Amino acid sequence: MYTSILLSQYCILLSQYAILCCSLKSQQVFIFANQTGLDMLETTLLALQDITLDKLFDESGRKALCSDFPNLMQQGFSCLPAGICMSTMGRHASYEQAFAWKVLEADETTVHCLAFSLVNWSFV
Repeated sequence: MYTSILLSQYCILLSQYAILCCSLKSQQVFIFANQTGLDMLETTLLALQDITLDKLFDESGRKALCSDFPNLMQQGFSCLPAGICMSTMGRHASYEQAFAWKVLEADETTVHCLAFSLVNWSFV
């Protein structure tokens, strides 16, 4: 019983986190999102590849990511401040904090993509 309570609390907690993965190719498009991320962006997994990283964050979010990008690539992760992003339907969504980290290939030296977790998001 205790285990199922913990599991349900963990699932509720994860449902507050939009997790998105973005390629690092010349055009940085999203390649994965959990259901919460798809809900936040108001898109489908198939249409996700049409969304670029620069469309996710607002101006202050882009500035925060750009200024912290060298740290992200060196340390492997970064914490970004609260901000606002926009869904594909043009609705604004706020988030309390964002985490970014690099995802490595199996060789552990090549960066496969960047992952983002937007915490406690909601439409505004």
